[in-house]
Amino acid sequence: MTAIAGTAAPIKTTQLGTTFVARLDGIDARQLRPGDKEAVVAALDRYGVVVMPGQSLDPIEQIYFSENFGPLERSSEGIPSLDQFKRTERLEDPRLSEITNLTEEKHVMATGDARRLYQYANRLWHTDSTFRPIRARYTYLRANQVPSEGGETEFADMVAAYEALPASLKHRLAGLQGVHTLNSAMDMLGATRADSGGFRTSYPDQVRPIVDVHPNTGRRVLCVPSHCSHIEGLPIPEGRSLLFHLRELATQREFVYRHAWTAGDMVIWDNRSTLHRAVYWEDNNAGRQMVRTLTQDVPEAR
Repeated sequence: MTAIAGTAAPIKTTQLGTTFVARLDGIDARQLRPGDKEAVVAALDRYGVVVMPGQSLDPIEQIYFSENFGPLERSSEGIPSLDQFKRTERLEDPRLSEITNLTEEKHVMATGDARRLYQYANRLWHTDSTFRPIRARYTYLRANQVPSEGGETEFADMVAAYEALPASLKHRLAGLQGVHTLNSAMDMLGATRADSGGFRTSYPDQVRPIVDVHPNTGRRVLCVPSHCSHIEGLPIPEGRSLLFHLRELATQREFVYRHAWTAGDMVIWDNRSTLHRAVYWEDNNAGRQMVRTLTQDVPEAR
């Protein structure tokens, strides 16, 4: 545990995971003091995921907090079906996303409700917005309502996962480029089929390195989320087989932390160095409601 002195309430950083993830105490997200933002960024660079318990934020306060770290993504842009769903949410501001299986009346959504598609997609290992021209740098997720069992979020350390690869595999990956599209994840769920909604995104494919370099730390990281459809220059079956293998290696238990939510928790993660997914829960019987904002990965935000 480390403490940063010189403020009214010292900032305490406690590592939670084996290789990454930290709890940050002593920061009120509603009113940042000098040095608080820098402490959050430093923790994200070091640990990849930061847990900030007991943050009593309303959605607008969450926007204000998130904007300290750069411009925010408008989550429904480029996804016509998500834009349509947005009109039914309680949170109308396009910078906010409601991650929930609850209706406006706080009832559990019907089994066939198309809005559930995004809850299922969140259960795949992914990185936010690599399928967009501007990917997400940081994600801020705050829990309003959580089920009594299940519904945790798992994170995987893509720095430690890369460092653990054998030298021969690192050599093979050097220079390879992954092709990212939201359609890849939706195809896994069958949602691109005509009889399951015919879901498609209007974004063109995005090409990103399989092995990236974190701009703040200089460390190499794996970039193999479920939105990565295939590998440029390789036959699709060969490239996808390699991606499946890398994802399995990167999500072994020694690289994974599972966060059990308490209402009021806010978890921030760096999408450039982690994967994440929601854990299964009995979503036909129990409600879960989270509020999400995302910082875009643009130079001005650094």
